[in-house]
Amino acid sequence: MRYTYRVSVWPVGLVGGMKFERPVVEDGKVVRFHTGWRPNRPFPMDMAGFAVSLRLVMTNPEARFDGDAQMGFLESSFLQHLVTMDDLEPKADLCSKVYPLFCT
Repeated sequence: MRYTYRVSVWPVGLVGGMKFERPVVEDGKVVRFHTGWRPNRPFPMDMAGFAVSLRLVMTNPEARFDGDAQMGFLESSFLQHLVTMDDLEPKADLCSKVYPLFCT
């Protein structure tokens, strides 16, 4: 996350009844998502699967979480004001690894 220029993305484990969900990367670019629910959403990913540059948010005040967004579309409604699919920055070895979260 430290090296996020705009919006970084990575796989997330144990989401929506699946072992994992992830961005699918080809030639270094996100081309689609491996997801179990509504893959036609503009950004079909879990909230835990992306980070946004604070600079990007501050320069785009229209980007806000929409409390009226349809269920499951909160991430998409937010990200649509900030980036396109071409702008996504795949992390975690080009989205090929699910890293565990360690809390201390």
